[in-house]
Amino acid sequence: PGKTTSDKFEGSFENEGYTKTEDDDVDTNSQLSDHPGGIEVGDGGPGLVEAVAVDPESDDEYIPAAVEFDPDDKGKSVVYLKDSRTRKYGIAAVCILVALVVGLSVGLTRTNVEVEVTDSPSMTPSAAPTSVLFSEVSNFIITSFEGLMDDMDSLLDDDTSPQAQALDWLFTVDTFFGSDNGRQLLENIDENRLLQRYVLAVFAFATESKFWSFCGFPTDNTGLCLVDLFDPSQGSIIEEVSSHWLSQNDECSWFGVTCFEDGSSKNVQQIFMGKFQVLISESYIEATISSLFKSIVLICQWLLHFPIVNYFSTENNDIAGTFPVEFALLPELALLDIPGNRLSGTLPPEISEFRSLEELRIPNNEMTGELPDELFDLGSLVTLTIGGNDFSGTLSTKIGQLTGLLGLFIFDTLMDGPIPSEIGELRFLNGLFLENSPFSGTLPTEIGKLTQLTTFHNSNTIITGEIPNEIGNLENLGMFYCFVSFFATFIHFLHKKKLICLFLPTCSF
Repeated sequence: PGKTTSDKFEGSFENEGYTKTEDDDVDTNSQLSDHPGGIEVGDGGPGLVEAVAVDPESDDEYIPAAVEFDPDDKGKSVVYLKDSRTRKYGIAAVCILVALVVGLSVGLTRTNVEVEVTDSPSMTPSAAPTSVLFSEVSNFIITSFEGLMDDMDSLLDDDTSPQAQALDWLFTVDTFFGSDNGRQLLENIDENRLLQRYVLAVFAFATESKFWSFCGFPTDNTGLCLVDLFDPSQGSIIEEVSSHWLSQNDECSWFGVTCFEDGSSKNVQQIFMGKFQVLISESYIEATISSLFKSIVLICQWLLHFPIVNYFSTENNDIAGTFPVEFALLPELALLDIPGNRLSGTLPPEISEFRSLEELRIPNNEMTGELPDELFDLGSLVTLTIGGNDFSGTLSTKIGQLTGLLGLFIFDTLMDGPIPSEIGELRFLNGLFLENSPFSGTLPTEIGKLTQLTTFHNSNTIITGEIPNEIGNLENLGMFYCFVSFFATFIHFLHKKKLICLFLPTCSF
């Protein structure tokens, strides 16, 4: 108190051992007033400089810069910055330079990243991504399965479920739709195609395709496998190139999958999961019933001059699991053929959702239970082969709803009871096979309505009684095979101009 600012600083300097000289007396006000920038100096009193406002738009303004005090520096100069516009341009230039350096560094880093390529993709998917896109696809799948599998949301939350594994495979392994550093790019693709590939992947995981006998899981980066086909014209087996399931190739090239292509869309139309196929033109008689009958079929084929066998499977693919309900989401699926494998469980009521299905062939599996009534809602069905399973119960009276059916093959089952009279509604039925199943009662007289029937095979059942007279109405009957205790009236067959093969080995006349 009582000291001026100048006195205060003088005391401080003296205390530090600094002695004031005449040269140290500087007229600060005079110095700043003489500054070329014309900076105004206030009247704040001796030893003080008053801050004044600066016009930021003025190019001529010069601003004194604060500098660190150096007691040993006797210079009287004051450092000045350039004008404000120059400072702005300088700062902008520095920011642009920093951005260019950072961008170039990131680009060089990504270019030099080494990607490890394995010989074959991993069967175990990695942890599911949590991107917005992944969430959107999950919701799309859940919506698509509504009414078919209403618990899809919980199944997708279960990492061990085939549904969750298939979805994760789409994002972390599959690159069919394109990839970026191993991650799936699913933007701007056909949702129907995405769903189709997903459905097939669910089937592969549900049946553990890595344990299939062939073409179940890619063994190298090509994803290709060889399939054996029997060519009857050459009497030999030929090899055909196919693709493994869960390979990066087009799902329409996966083993047993055939697609219908319409412009830019490709929809699964046929799924055949047997190994050997006989390349003979279309018919509706299966040669998977018995070796004796196969011989008879070949003889009759030669006598009648028309092909009888469409194809048969001689080796299974060891496919285990339940009936693939998810295939109902393949809107164009017309043929589903999974012969000689290890499908188990029941035929689910959701079978009615297979609205385009024309041929259902699931012989020689391990399925059980009764046939659901919903099976007979498939109005487009033309071939039904369910033999070689432990199906039980009776043949539903709803069989008459399958008015377009051409072939019915029931053999080696536990099905019993009478043949319903509604079978007479199948006016286009071409082949009827009942073998090694405990059907009972008598043949219904309505069988005489099957005017398009060319082949009737009935053996090792408990059907008894007389062959109905109405069978004489079957003008197109070419082969009649009876291996049960019928009391047959031979006269029924004498006037059949097209009847070539008549087998009644255990029938009583």
